[in-house]
Amino acid sequence: MAQSLAIRPTGAARTWTVIDGAYQTVAPVEEWLEAHRYLWSPNTVRGYATALAQWWTFLEQRGETSQWTEVGVPAVSGFLSWLRNGRTVEHALVAAADEGPSPETLEVRLAAVISFYRWHEAVFGVPVARRLMRGAPRHAPARGLLAHLDARSVRGPSSLVRVRSNRPRDRPPLLLPQEIQAILDGCAVFDAATDEWAGNLRDRLLFAFSRRAACGSARRWVCGSVTS
Repeated sequence: MAQSLAIRPTGAARTWTVIDGAYQTVAPVEEWLEAHRYLWSPNTVRGYATALAQWWTFLEQRGETSQWTEVGVPAVSGFLSWLRNGRTVEHALVAAADEGPSPETLEVRLAAVISFYRWHEAVFGVPVARRLMRGAPRHAPARGLLAHLDARSVRGPSSLVRVRSNRPRDRPPLLLPQEIQAILDGCAVFDAATDEWAGNLRDRLLFAFSRRAACGSARRWVCGSVTS
């Protein structure tokens, strides 16, 4: 079982690396991490090391660590299934006892694996990334923190492996008229005794106008008498 390990090189800050089941440094992962440590924050290095430790554990269980340069879409899709099923099997007929990682966590793990292989393709010609991506490959060198500038010029390739997101299907809650009035009165109310407004009239105006804009001209909504 591979795992991420915190290390502190002599004269340097703490960082993370990945060791395999035999307690040896996973060289391909270490090369990738070392090339980016000066660009990433320690927390980013730690997150990527965690993701690649899980990927390497997956390959170990399949007996495919020596074929890490030959994997494709089926292996990466199997990796996501393996994560969903508690890192025990790739496909389960019944739901796992414990709730699996969230879609957001799976997206992070997938992004780390793709980034790992894209770097190895750019530097060493490892052909895995081109099997995982849809669209024309980009041959420009890795730009680290400036990579977002590339996305503004030419649309890059997208991953063939996707994470299913569990989007809520419930309709957003609707406020009843009395609830809307309670919000308005919580902002400011008119005191007839003093002939003045008490509270934050600005908040009441902002809420009233935003509510009217949302309703549109087809529906008339009266929030009460608001005077300046």
